[in-house]
Amino acid sequence: MSPIALTDSELHEVRQAAQMVPYDLRRVFLERLALELRGKDLGAGLVHRIAFEVARTITWDAERAAS
Repeated sequence: MSPIALTDSELHEVRQAAQMVPYDLRRVFLERLALELRGKDLGAGLVHRIAFEVARTITWDAERAAS
């Protein structure tokens, strides 16, 4: 998989969303995020929306699995 070029503001959004994700699941978060962003016309708003959707899904799944 080739790297995705992010601007400083887009990278900031990714970092903010990653804080929601348990540390041991951050690699999964980044992999899923990369898949979701691939081929899209990126911008800070889109990266924010998708990053937080992916983070919420991973966090929710982890909480469900723990209970």
